[in-house]
Amino acid sequence: MSQDQFETHFPTTVMQREHPDSGDLNSALFGLIAALEDKYRGTEHDAVKEGMVTTQGGYQTSTRMNLFTMKDEAIARFRDQILMPAARSYLERVFEDQAGVLNPWPVGWANVLRAGDWQGPHFHPTQNNVASGVYYVRLPADTPPPQGCIEFLNPIPESVHHGFPPNRRLHPREGKIVLFPPYYVHYVHPFRGPGERAIIAFDVLAQRPGFELVT
Repeated sequence: MSQDQFETHFPTTVMQREHPDSGDLNSALFGLIAALEDKYRGTEHDAVKEGMVTTQGGYQTSTRMNLFTMKDEAIARFRDQILMPAARSYLERVFEDQAGVLNPWPVGWANVLRAGDWQGPHFHPTQNNVASGVYYVRLPADTPPPQGCIEFLNPIPESVHHGFPPNRRLHPREGKIVLFPPYYVHYVHPFRGPGERAIIAFDVLAQRPGFELVT
């Protein structure tokens, strides 16, 4: 008798979790991000000026700084109460029993986009990275899609001929955290009008580094 065996190769599992009561935390996080932008935008500590990121316009914290090593109460609360619980759930779903051998640790940065700013297609090839993600701190009001949306590109283009879509668009919402494989190519649509799109993006490393610079 024949036997069937099904496998899922190279999964592109995506997790979305919303925190509707995160208003106070988001206000504190945005205050910190705005202060960093006021201090560093256009300097050597602005990743956009460094030219090493795909952010077009706007501001992004330096690639030489891990946001989660900052001695800030809001950052610590976000990391410990929102990011890491979501990351552990995601890793358990993706790696199943193997997730138990991981000692996950996040590396993060903040990003602010305004009218006309956007992010080009990219992925996160950070060494030892097992998951990437984004958390929405502040969004412009009444922005119609696709403005400000994150869009993922189908990693197997030929599958379009079999009826699979070429992309997958997710709509941002304040207090939402999204996790996805680091190899999943994505970009952010520009938006028009007033306001800021402030986010915290991150990679989750398989093991906590033995040494990190503390800001």
